[in-house]
Amino acid sequence: MNRVVSLAARLPAPVRRALRAVPGLYQVRARLYGRPAATGPAPGQPKPIVYLPTWLRWDQMRQRPQNLLAELSQAGHPVFFVDPREPAERLDGAVRIVPDLASAPGRNVILYVHFAPARVLFDKFENPVVVYDVLDDLSIYAPGERGLAGRWSVSSHHPALMAEADVVMVSIGVLAERHRAERADLLVVENGVQAARFSAPAARPADLPTGTGPLVGFHGAVARWFDFDLLAEVAAQLADWDFVVVGPVDSAASREAARLNRRPNVHFIGERSSSSMPGYVQSFDIGAIWFRLDGLTRAVSPLKMFEYLAAGKPVVASPLPACIASPSVRTAATAGEFVTALQEAATERHDAGKRAVALEEARAADWSARVRPLLDRLNRLDVRYAPP
Repeated sequence: MNRVVSLAARLPAPVRRALRAVPGLYQVRARLYGRPAATGPAPGQPKPIVYLPTWLRWDQMRQRPQNLLAELSQAGHPVFFVDPREPAERLDGAVRIVPDLASAPGRNVILYVHFAPARVLFDKFENPVVVYDVLDDLSIYAPGERGLAGRWSVSSHHPALMAEADVVMVSIGVLAERHRAERADLLVVENGVQAARFSAPAARPADLPTGTGPLVGFHGAVARWFDFDLLAEVAAQLADWDFVVVGPVDSAASREAARLNRRPNVHFIGERSSSSMPGYVQSFDIGAIWFRLDGLTRAVSPLKMFEYLAAGKPVVASPLPACIASPSVRTAATAGEFVTALQEAATERHDAGKRAVALEEARAADWSARVRPLLDRLNRLDVRYAPP
C-alpha cells in the first residue's frame, strides 16, 4: 500500500484532482489498508484511539485533529495515527504514527473521524466507539478542495455517520446551530492552542523579511477562503510594512498568490514544519487573518487566532464570528478598517497589559481544557475504558 500511495503522490496535480472525484475511490483505497490487529486494551484500561487515513500528515500543517489526538494521548489513551505514506512506525511523544491498519488494535477502540467516507473502514473493527468531528462547514469538501473525494461523497456518508456515531462534536456554535436538527445531543468542543508551546521563546526563522517597518504575519493553508484582494489593498496602503504568508498554497489559488507575491512588501514563503511555527508566530509584530466572509468561513474558529494570542501578539482579523467573540482581537471588514486596525495594533504591540490579557485568553483556550467536554461525554456514556 505504501508504494501505491507514493506513486500516486507523484502524479501531476490535475490528475490527482481528477482521481479524487472518481466515485467510490475511498472504498477502493479501503481494500488496500488491510485489517487491524486482533488486539485490544486490558480490562479497565483507556481504549486506544485510532485515526483513520485521510490527506492529513502528522507533522505537516498541524490542525484540530492532530492537536486533539495529542491531548487525548496526554489523557492516557494510546493513540494510533494511521498514514500509509509513512515508511515505518514511529513515535511522536505518546502518539504512535503507523503505516497501516495492521499496526493498530482492532478491538475496543475509539475511532476519531472527521471525514465521513472513512466510515467504510468501520467494519474492520470489533465493536468500535465512533467519535465524529464536524470541524468545518461541509462545503470545504467541494471538488477541487483538499480531501480524498468531492462533496458528493461526503454528503452521501454524512447523514448515516451523524446517526450512527456515539459522539458527534463540532468546533464552534455556528456549526452546532446548523447541525443540531440532525443530532440533538451534539457536543461543542472548541478549538484551542498548546499555549506553553507558543509562548516559550523560539528562534526567529532566517527566511522572514527584515524590513524596518512592522511585520504582519499569517500562517495556515491558502485556498479559496483567503482574501487576496484585501491583503493587496492593505499592502498597497502600508507600503513600508512587510506582509508574510507562511503555509501551503492550494493549486486553485496559486495564480492569485503568485500575482500578489510580486509586490515588494508581500512574501509567500510556502509551507514550513509544524515544529517551527512558534518561531514564526513569535517573530510577527501582528498576527493577521485574511479570510473572505461566506458560509464556510463564518463557521471557522481559526487555530491561528489562539496561537497568535499565546505568543502575546496583537491580532487583526476579518469579522468572523469566532474573532468578533474574542476580546483581544480587532476585526475589520474593509481595507480601510484593516489599515486602521493594524496601525492601532502596532502602537500597542509592546503594551504589557494587553499582552497579559492575550496570554490569559490563550491559557483559557489550552487544549487540555478544550478536550474535557469530550472526555466527560465518553465517561458518561461509559465507553472510555475497556469493559471487564
